[in-house]
Amino acid sequence: MELDEIFNHYAEKMTQIYLYQRAMKALAQKELEKLHKFGEAVKDNPKYKDRPSSIHNMSFRRAIDGENVFFGQSLMSIDERKRSVVLHKNKQYQWLLAEAYEEFEDCLEGLWAYFGFKDTENWPLQDFGNIRLAELSGKDFEWFQRKAAKKKGAPSSIINTFRREFPEIQSVEKENKLGVNLYLAITLIEKVRHVVVHKGGVVEDKDGFFRSVLEGCGLFNSGNPETENEDFVKAVFGGGQYSNHIILLEIPTDPEVPLDTHINLFDVMGGYMMAYIDIIVGVLRSHNK
Repeated sequence: MELDEIFNHYAEKMTQIYLYQRAMKALAQKELEKLHKFGEAVKDNPKYKDRPSSIHNMSFRRAIDGENVFFGQSLMSIDERKRSVVLHKNKQYQWLLAEAYEEFEDCLEGLWAYFGFKDTENWPLQDFGNIRLAELSGKDFEWFQRKAAKKKGAPSSIINTFRREFPEIQSVEKENKLGVNLYLAITLIEKVRHVVVHKGGVVEDKDGFFRSVLEGCGLFNSGNPETENEDFVKAVFGGGQYSNHIILLEIPTDPEVPLDTHINLFDVMGGYMMAYIDIIVGVLRSHNK
């Protein structure tokens, strides 16, 4: 497999994830518009005053006797339903970003396999496993890819090796047209993915989270990180009662203007991953000329 094939396969996966995100945005917007119209239609009707807009009962059948057991109920006003739609949209964005990061990991493994397949001297011996060096010449790309999927400490070990082997990666991480530290961005997305998968998108210890992200990319600076790096990490959190929640919703650029002008945080973070893969593909292409 060649570099273009690896990148194109990754791009196809990311394209589908982007489409899912945009579909979720459209569905949520449609539901919010429907709720708004309903609210306007009944706001002056005394019949609907102080009554819930939706009622949901939850039950299960008891295994012993088959009887229905009710274990929960949800009564929501129109405003509560609107909030639920937004929270659900954010939850979907979280999981789509987690999926996007896993595609990023898979692509890194493909690039690592390519690195070893093109020249076996590029890999440390432990990555080959229990095999004689004389047997390597007969191994195809798929064999290297299977080994890459089992690489210890991946994806960090893959990224760190590429950064060490190609110093230009570190240069572009810091100085680029995106105006961000890309190594920080990738580390943040990795940590966000972990919180989404294991903690439901809620960070119990924000200080610990900040430290974990900044230490992970060498920017903790002995407890005195630069303000811009701290602010970059803080940008993924909500405010008020959601200050410990990962929030990936659109950020309005001008709330006073009656147009849907916003920063799509999901697209931005997905773009950081695409850009990082593009850097690695570029250095590998130059290395194998």
